[in-house]
Amino acid sequence: MKRWLGFPSVQIALCVGAYALLGYRFGVFAFVFALPLFAALIARPLFALVSNYRRKMQELVWLPVHGQHYVFMGMTIHVLEDDDHWRWVSLADVQKVVGVTASERALTLAYPGRLQMIREPVQMHIRDDALVAHLGKENKPTALRFRTWVERNIAFPGRTIRKRLGIQMNNDQASD
Repeated sequence: MKRWLGFPSVQIALCVGAYALLGYRFGVFAFVFALPLFAALIARPLFALVSNYRRKMQELVWLPVHGQHYVFMGMTIHVLEDDDHWRWVSLADVQKVVGVTASERALTLAYPGRLQMIREPVQMHIRDDALVAHLGKENKPTALRFRTWVERNIAFPGRTIRKRLGIQMNNDQASD
């Protein structure tokens, strides 16, 4: 029973029911004198109800892209996570932010096994550790800011998850 009393909609229904019962039992004047008390009692559950609806709407909007949608300086960066919790960043989004730094062929040769064609529509993705290593070789200010952002927001959380789960890196997966 106590669990039901925690729901804002039940609290609102109880407040309205008590207020209506008071008015029915003692007349119209009781409505007028009890109105400030009613307003004070119903305010908190109303705010909780609105907050719950807001949170639920945010959940419905953002849950389908949870962990895949990042924003750097107003530009969307699409990130995918594989079963081993490696984060794969869309190379097209990286090129929108930094500009063309190297061709796909050169990146494939420089970082073997860390560039893949993923998803529909098929796009080239680069693994987070390879992206950080590649951006470390750039000297443009935007590339350096982007490298710091990628390290903090994409690579580090993935590394933390892998460490917590005990996922070991193979020799071909080791960072440069």
